[in-house]
Amino acid sequence: MSKSEENEENWISTMDNLCSKLNVDTVAAKKAKDSFLEIKRNYTLDGEALHWMACAMYVACRTTITPTLSGNAVVEGNCVSLTRLLRICNISLIQFFNKIKKWMEMAAMSTDFKDRISHLEHKFAVSTVLFRKFQPIFQEIFSGLTNEPMKSSTKSKKPKLQPCTTNALFEFTWCLYICVKGEFHTSADDLVDMYHILLSCLDFVFANAFMSRRIDLINPGFKGLPNDWLKDDFELPKKAPCIISTLCEIKEGLAVEAATMKEYSWRPVIKTFFDKGILQGNGDQLTGLLDVGLFDINLKSLNNNYEHYVLSVGEFDERIFLGEHANEQIGTKNKVSGDEISEVIATFGPSGKACPDTPLTGRGYLGRRAPLTPVSEATNSIARLANYLRHTKPAPSHHMTRLFAERGVSEEVINTSIIQPCNRWMEQFSNALRETNCSAETITFRCNMVTCLYYKVFEHIIREEHRKKPHISLQLLVTQQTYQLSLFACCAEVVLHAYGAHSLRFARVLRVFQLSAFHFYKIIELVVQAAKDNLSRDLVKHLNAVEEEVLESLVWTSDSPLWERLEQGAIPASTDVYISDSPLRRSNGGMQSPVSTAIDRFLLPMADHAKKQLFKDNIKPGQSLLVPNSNVVVKQEPLTPTQQNSNAPSGETTPNSTPKKANNSLVLFFRKFYSLAVVRMNDLCTRLRLTDEELKRKIWTCLEHSVMHQTHLMRDRHLDQILMCAVYVICKVSNNANNQVERTFADIMRCYRQRPLADNHVYRSVLIKQSTGDSSPERGDLINFYNKVYVQCMQTFALRFTGKHKDECSLSPLPAGRGDVLSSPGGQRVSERHQLYVKPLTSPPPGLNQLTYRFSRSPAKDLHAINTMVSCEVGGKRMSDAAQDVVKRARLGLAAPGVARKLQGLVSDRQAV
Repeated sequence: MSKSEENEENWISTMDNLCSKLNVDTVAAKKAKDSFLEIKRNYTLDGEALHWMACAMYVACRTTITPTLSGNAVVEGNCVSLTRLLRICNISLIQFFNKIKKWMEMAAMSTDFKDRISHLEHKFAVSTVLFRKFQPIFQEIFSGLTNEPMKSSTKSKKPKLQPCTTNALFEFTWCLYICVKGEFHTSADDLVDMYHILLSCLDFVFANAFMSRRIDLINPGFKGLPNDWLKDDFELPKKAPCIISTLCEIKEGLAVEAATMKEYSWRPVIKTFFDKGILQGNGDQLTGLLDVGLFDINLKSLNNNYEHYVLSVGEFDERIFLGEHANEQIGTKNKVSGDEISEVIATFGPSGKACPDTPLTGRGYLGRRAPLTPVSEATNSIARLANYLRHTKPAPSHHMTRLFAERGVSEEVINTSIIQPCNRWMEQFSNALRETNCSAETITFRCNMVTCLYYKVFEHIIREEHRKKPHISLQLLVTQQTYQLSLFACCAEVVLHAYGAHSLRFARVLRVFQLSAFHFYKIIELVVQAAKDNLSRDLVKHLNAVEEEVLESLVWTSDSPLWERLEQGAIPASTDVYISDSPLRRSNGGMQSPVSTAIDRFLLPMADHAKKQLFKDNIKPGQSLLVPNSNVVVKQEPLTPTQQNSNAPSGETTPNSTPKKANNSLVLFFRKFYSLAVVRMNDLCTRLRLTDEELKRKIWTCLEHSVMHQTHLMRDRHLDQILMCAVYVICKVSNNANNQVERTFADIMRCYRQRPLADNHVYRSVLIKQSTGDSSPERGDLINFYNKVYVQCMQTFALRFTGKHKDECSLSPLPAGRGDVLSSPGGQRVSERHQLYVKPLTSPPPGLNQLTYRFSRSPAKDLHAINTMVSCEVGGKRMSDAAQDVVKRARLGLAAPGVARKLQGLVSDRQAV
């Protein structure tokens, strides 16, 4: 017998033993053994084989349906508890999540199953956060909790008919909470809702302890108690006081939301528990649960009920948090009662993090993160939204209707083009919420919030349109259904994310409203502009991440309207859509993008006169939501026309050239797309230690060529897939003895994984061949895609960068990335008429050939010297001796302190020329 055969027999024996311990049926057992042996033969499995067996067993059980004795129902999970499976295999939850992801890729599991794992992972993250909130809140209400490990009452040897202890009440409260939470199948991982359910549970248990006059349990210093609670003559009221508002006040809750969840979500489930006999006590008053003789029965009943739930669905047992060995079973180094933002959540990556990483393009404009917990982050977002919409009704405001009347928009048009479509979309949204088992009151409340936000933002955009383009009829925008639907969908996404509705996470909202990503992304920036002062940092960061997700992949799907637009004309190069914009033309706090109006984005083609005005704002190419920087250096570098032409490489166009005619929406899209791409490229090059600027330009030229001339490479694929291939091929052809720049795909993928919000699915599952007829599309890893597809399309072009090819390629200039302040080492060009640049002043100028002005620090003479030089250059005449003397003295006194006028002074002086 060979060694491999002997090992295989040992593995089969181990699997048989595992199946026996778990009492798995023969179908699931055979499925688990076959899948494990197949993966083991084709892949090298690092670590303990038993850990991989746990993955095979879990997949086999979760994909097998077990019929019940009645024959009318089925049980998922093969009646195997995930917690018990992991305990037998000696693997922690975090280790399991890491390995199951790899297993799913190796076994080519379906998207549906991957979504289940993502749901389970996120649910665990939410449960971890909420348990850490639960313990301190419980100790705020009740006293006497000790550190001794929790033990199930079913195994307790305590004498019966004894009042419950605080520790037993702690276990009871958590078990009751997770049993009720299990009734909300689709929304059990929605952070805000489940937090408010937890507060309702604590309020319910407090009411029972209060009505039982359990002075020994309730903390006498709790704020929710009556003042005379400890007096001997205290008379119990007919109804216990509600402590929801008190808990929300001291523990980061939203009183109205929590009260709604208590009344319309918590109470119906509790009544059902009484009706089914799961809980025993006073069913009318919902009290008496803690009475002597009933408490142990109720706790045992809850444990049995939850045990049945866990076995039927195969999910992890949330009672794991109560155990003595909780930290070992979870996989954390510290106790689960530790810091809120913990290793538990941070291990999960972008799909499960309670506080996701900031996207690369958002790091330039987002402020510093306040030290908020996941719960307080979510409640802060909702509270700010609620405050913003405090006096808003779910209908057009009086000011909006008056504006429409003044602009000739009739009430009939308002009703048919705004109100009626909005009502239809609200119904679609309510149906989506209904699928998640939300209560009718919750659905109504959230639909009203979305609708109020929609009308509030819509009015702001309408007023901005009227201010910027008063000559254009507002009826054009009012009758544009795609624009309005995009706005409503974006408002829905804002509300869903604020509530942490993981079950309706992006891009579910696009499917709900049957909206294309290509239209949706156009509205994101306008929404943030309208509500920038009322959206939390987390919401702005989320919208930025959504915009990135749209640009990188969602707009490139086969059914995207983008392909129809591309058929109408050639794809513009980055130099054709990039014009340096002047930071001297500021508006609205620097929040406007080059295409700043809804009419530009959704309606009109670009006319020549519009192009001249298109990029006047101070936002870099494609950049949205940027907070401007106040420290700039103004730099004068006079060049003759001959010098300017000689400095530009042959065949290149500078970033300051006039763009070709194009559709407005395509210009906006490719400005954003190219700037996102260059930010991603720079980040990857930095992580790969590729610092040579010429090499970066080669990579950029290769990437740009693939987008412009091999556009089919992007169809149903991801920007990062094409970027990583471009980096690999350019490093390979540029490598030589004097310039060792070659990088392997392993290096590239390793560095890619380190990027914020990166997903290894991007390089593990790449489209190789589209589906034809009945055959499914062929997919493979990034290396397979490179060898089978990318090389065939790009090899000839890439060889032009070897330096040995007779047809060498001119290099494209690097566009300014979103969030980048500079488009060149000289800074950002202010005007087309002369060589004047601005950039942040991070260090003193190196020489005396520059004039520098620092806001609130430099004297007025420094600004006067700059204006003198600019005025003389614009006038086409040589500076007088006096003017030269002013400039010279200004150069010698760069660091002179003082107070000067700010940017408006420079604008005024230039306008006076």
